[in-house]
Amino acid sequence: MLKKLPLLLCFWFISHAVVSQITITSPVQRQVIQRDLANKAIVTIVGSYSQPVDELQVRFIPVKTGQGTALDWTVFKTNPRGGLFKGTVTLTGGWYSMEVRGLLRGSVVGNVSRIERVGVGEVFVIAGQSNAGGSGLRSTNETAASDDRVNCANFMNDPSYRTSISYQATYDPNNKSFITTSTDAFSIVEFSQLKKDVTIGPLGIGPYYWGKVGDALADLLNVPILFFNTGWAGASVRVWRDSAVFPTIGAESDFQFSTDPNNKNRYIPGYPYANLKAVLGYYGINLGMRAILWMEGETANLLNLDAIATNAALPPNQRLSDSELEKRLPMRDSVYLANLTDLIKKTRQDLGNNKLAWVVARTSYSGQLNCNTSSVGASAPKPSPMIVNAQNSAVTSKNLQPIFPGPFTDNIQVDKIGDRGQCVHFTGSGLDQAAKAWVAALTSPVSNSDQRNFFDLNEPIMADTIPEVNLSCISNQKLGLSLPAGYSAYQWVNSNYEIMGNTKDVTVGSGTYFAKITKPNGNIIQIPSFTVKANTSPAAPTVSANADLNYCEGTTVGLTSSDGALYEWVASNSNTIIARTKTLNIGINGTYSVRIIDQNACLSPLSNGVTLVSKPRPVQPTIALKSSTEFCDGQSAKLSSSSVGAAGYLWSNGLTTQDVDIKTAGTFSVRTLGANGCYSASSIGVPTLVNPLPTSPTIRATSDTVFCEGSKTRITLTPANANYVGFNWERNAALSGENASSIDISTTALVKGYVVDAKGCYSKPSNAIWAVRKAKPVSPVIYRVGPYLLAARSTQPVDEYTWSLSGQALATKDTLIRAITEGVYTLQSKRRYPILASTSPLVCLSSETSLVTYFDTKSSSILETTEFKFPDDKGVSIYPNPTSGVFSVDSKYNLEGVVIKVYTMAGIEVYATEKFDFNSRRTLDLSNLPTGNYLLRVDSQNYRLTKQLIITR
Repeated sequence: MLKKLPLLLCFWFISHAVVSQITITSPVQRQVIQRDLANKAIVTIVGSYSQPVDELQVRFIPVKTGQGTALDWTVFKTNPRGGLFKGTVTLTGGWYSMEVRGLLRGSVVGNVSRIERVGVGEVFVIAGQSNAGGSGLRSTNETAASDDRVNCANFMNDPSYRTSISYQATYDPNNKSFITTSTDAFSIVEFSQLKKDVTIGPLGIGPYYWGKVGDALADLLNVPILFFNTGWAGASVRVWRDSAVFPTIGAESDFQFSTDPNNKNRYIPGYPYANLKAVLGYYGINLGMRAILWMEGETANLLNLDAIATNAALPPNQRLSDSELEKRLPMRDSVYLANLTDLIKKTRQDLGNNKLAWVVARTSYSGQLNCNTSSVGASAPKPSPMIVNAQNSAVTSKNLQPIFPGPFTDNIQVDKIGDRGQCVHFTGSGLDQAAKAWVAALTSPVSNSDQRNFFDLNEPIMADTIPEVNLSCISNQKLGLSLPAGYSAYQWVNSNYEIMGNTKDVTVGSGTYFAKITKPNGNIIQIPSFTVKANTSPAAPTVSANADLNYCEGTTVGLTSSDGALYEWVASNSNTIIARTKTLNIGINGTYSVRIIDQNACLSPLSNGVTLVSKPRPVQPTIALKSSTEFCDGQSAKLSSSSVGAAGYLWSNGLTTQDVDIKTAGTFSVRTLGANGCYSASSIGVPTLVNPLPTSPTIRATSDTVFCEGSKTRITLTPANANYVGFNWERNAALSGENASSIDISTTALVKGYVVDAKGCYSKPSNAIWAVRKAKPVSPVIYRVGPYLLAARSTQPVDEYTWSLSGQALATKDTLIRAITEGVYTLQSKRRYPILASTSPLVCLSSETSLVTYFDTKSSSILETTEFKFPDDKGVSIYPNPTSGVFSVDSKYNLEGVVIKVYTMAGIEVYATEKFDFNSRRTLDLSNLPTGNYLLRVDSQNYRLTKQLIITR
């Protein structure tokens, strides 16, 4: 039959473990972890989860604004296994609500688990006699703590406490208080606020004045406070020391009663120290602690007072002198100091830490046993300077450091007998004064020159590390639990408080379990409760590869596992996990296996190993530069790869030729392809720099862009900004090299402009302007076609002629002009070119002609002259004459009403014209007349002239 054990963890967590996907088992509700001198503590978070997660996060939210420093969602455990988790975070002193959540591949899964109250603050252990443990009176002034942050370990609410060996203890149903005689029930129990009807576990009888102390400290320090109380009514420092040094021998009682039912003169072996040792070795280890608060001197004084009264009751001749009596007092100062010294050293030895601090109250006020002042020699209650002197000696002893002075209480409530219950205990206002004295002792400055106090000077004991429980799936009925090696004792317990094993490894079924491990020095570390379910391990996964296992050195192969919830890859020569992804991309020779974690958080066996073997790569190529690597945008750098062992090339920009033109900025490298299909390592990269082009300018024409031959247009360039040092021009797609902001264009051309910056980069071209040169007409020829008639002739089409006489333009625009004035006649031909952008055409003029060319009929030759002269023909000319019958008549005068008549030599009229105005050449056809000589007369009102006409054939 398995031995029944007391509850190891709060039932609240057991009841929630079966319905929550995430269950927190440490810390528990209202647990306080000791802070360090920097106001921080490492908080260990322990619990279980019931579906796969790859990350666990925690956050801490101050219960009230200002009662701590919030810690937002922080990862405290990655890749947990087996459904259990343990991790730590560093938290600042304060009073918090705590939440834990699980994530899988970045998404929250399951519930968010919460603890409403958990703290980082101050943990104290109280020891001594009833003025430390409580009087049991629970007077109306023995009030609860009002601050929510003042806590105690409330053993009263632990049902296992009442069923443990402590049942041998006395139980006061009216005061609801225990005096324990066993440590079997010590565990992380339900912590509660220090209320009026709770016990400050394991032994405190009511709140006494400690609720008031807690309120003041929580307010001053702004952190939660947690008390444990091991005070034992009537236990002197000697009883404490003897039970510590000789734990197997019951300490001799100071009075005629004891706690050992088998020996009325002794305590149960090991007590009362066993309670203090258990608290130190259990709570001090799991929570940390600031100090032991020691208050005992009243019992020591009582023993001395009884000895004095006994001596006084003797016959005078048997009484000891005062000096002799002082030497024989049962608790003289040297005895008190020696006992306290041994006790302090023993606590540090059992805790395994010489930094355990003590705060020693200077207290001795007491009356005789039962305050019986009616007996002979009995006296009123009074203090003992001898006891206080011993306590002061302890506080100042260098051998007992760290040790600090507690309150001096002998001046509290001493005005009359009975004000302190049983002439020892504080009552009424005395409780307030005692609380204030404790607070002042702990928080007052060391001196006027040193403003540090106890909390500044005392380095606390920090919580020990809770070891991690490992779980292995066996079957649907069994699973394995394991703790680390190196501890002197192990104890596994199920939710029915049955011991399941006493070794580091146990095999169990589904359920809720707890554990304790004992360190070599006897200190116990609590393993918080956890709920697990037995499941069969998943089958070993299979592995597929995305590439040839005979891979190219320097590349990777993707190994992919069959499906699981989570994955763990290992190399064959090590069990170290190298990846936790479904696909492992690896490029190292070796054999690799994977195991999966299924939805039940069970781990599979390893898959078959997959072996990777690499192929050699070509030598690393080099790059030769065939041009500058700094160039203007739009240009390029020419790079060339070496060819040793190369069957192909692959540049970092994707090009596959040996020589490449690089047109962009960046760092470019090349790999060569070997005959075995493997690429070399990339060459050393060659950086290129592309200088940006200056901003394109604009150009404009300052005169017409369509112009006549011999003229020109001017085009001016305007830069967009100051980022230039020169100019260039392009004419018909050819750069001209003209470094000027304006140029003249005299031919037909498509013109663009550029600016050039300091790096020699040309901008993109400006807007384009067409400059169009129109051909100038060729110079015309002036022919004298008659004595008074000039004609214009040209080898090209002509739109118009311009005649001038001696520099004065003439009105006629025709090809013929009557020269009625002697002088120099000049002529220009004119072409009109339509312009799309204008309603007016472009007019181009030929060079001016001033030569008069005519045919001299007399000499049968072409003659040229620069000046027109009238012939000597009296103003009328007939030509040709002789004629075959068709001839012209011209006059140098403009005559009106002219009639031309022709007569034979006999005077017979043979031809006559109608009247006409003679202002241009007139051609007559007399080819019907026979040959011969005739007379031609020009007759007008103001002019008459007769000339001979000869017709020949």
